[in-house]
Amino acid sequence: MLLQKYADDDDAAIREMVGRMQGKFNKYWEDYSVILAMGAVLDPRLKVEMIEKAYEAADPTTSWLKIDELKENLKMLYKDYQTRNRASSCGVSATPTPHDIVTESPLEHDFDDVKRSLDFGVGNTKTHLDIYLDEPRLARSAFPDLDILGYWKENQHRLGCLTEMARDLLTIPITTVASESAFSIGARILTPYRNRLLPKNVQALLCTRNWLRGYEDYEEIIEDDNEATSSRTEVSTSENPRGPRP
Repeated sequence: MLLQKYADDDDAAIREMVGRMQGKFNKYWEDYSVILAMGAVLDPRLKVEMIEKAYEAADPTTSWLKIDELKENLKMLYKDYQTRNRASSCGVSATPTPHDIVTESPLEHDFDDVKRSLDFGVGNTKTHLDIYLDEPRLARSAFPDLDILGYWKENQHRLGCLTEMARDLLTIPITTVASESAFSIGARILTPYRNRLLPKNVQALLCTRNWLRGYEDYEEIIEDDNEATSSRTEVSTSENPRGPRP
């Protein structure tokens, strides 16, 4: 790791800079997002093996703890999806039509019971999560531009409710916009003439703007706001050239 490499550099300035960077790294490393790691595991080219190697490269002393936490969270979340899937499958009872009653097969209910038992692991020690993790990883060189959501859609019948979990995790948006940009946009929504909006409405307006326009115009907005602030300061200075009265 580069920080460890330059921690004992001959240059005192570099050692000091590395020390400050290491402090920030440790802070964010302790508060890392397990959701992002779970999303990476659901990339069939990575899975747990690649995440484990990345953790070991970053910090070998805590990598096994983070891997155990990752696996535990994956199992807990998968069990929750299993429970919800079982409830939705067993709790929905549609009223049969006359056509359904006439054409109903006497073995249909038995077949559904067997299928449900297989889907929810009754009599089967391996879950869909275990099956996915035990399968070999896809070669990254063979699938450099893999459509991960497409992969899970193609395997939804084979991997059951794990595909729903993967869909929900992999579609979580990762925002990279700076906080300054968010506040600049917020100032244009909460104007002096519209300052009583509920927080949820402000959030809806900000999200809608982002979905429609993206982040490309945020930098221009910040520059415009800075120019407007500078202009107001210059006008104020020109009106009071001697400064504020004592």
